[in-house]
Amino acid sequence: MSEGLPTDTQQPIPEVPAETSPAPTKKESKKQAKKITEGEADLYLDQYNFTTTAAIVSSVDRKIFVLLRDGKLLFGVLRTFDQYANLILQHCVERIYLTGDHKGKYAEEDRGIFMIRGENVVMLGEVDIDREDQPLETMQQIPFAEAQAIKKQTDDNRCVTETAKIKEFARHGLTHDFHKTDMY
Repeated sequence: MSEGLPTDTQQPIPEVPAETSPAPTKKESKKQAKKITEGEADLYLDQYNFTTTAAIVSSVDRKIFVLLRDGKLLFGVLRTFDQYANLILQHCVERIYLTGDHKGKYAEEDRGIFMIRGENVVMLGEVDIDREDQPLETMQQIPFAEAQAIKKQTDDNRCVTETAKIKEFARHGLTHDFHKTDMY
């Protein structure tokens, strides 16, 4: 027989009993589950893309712009909102940027405190208050009533064009999605 090989006469190695600890209680389990640091929580929330009105929370008390379905562009300080994305803007200004033949012109009108129904919001975002006036420096400001008249004429022309497209698409069995209230 070779040395080091087990034989029938050798005694089996006794098993060492594993240390057992009592199962954690529900209270202890909750304590262990809640142990994440503030940094970890912030990191988690920063990576999570909110797809509900909760995404607006960080914009409260900041200057924002809001594009509405009818094409209006509003700038103001967001004071509050609700679960339907209804917004309250303070120090609100309506601004019209003209295009086409009138490119390089704009108009502004103070609106004060403004409530916006959430279903009319197309887009909103925060405004960099240090840079917001830079584009306006190269543009010519015109009276608001004049800009409104020009915009109305432009929108009316667009409605005529889009209506013609709808008819042409329908002639080929296709649909074209346009409504005169969606002027953004």
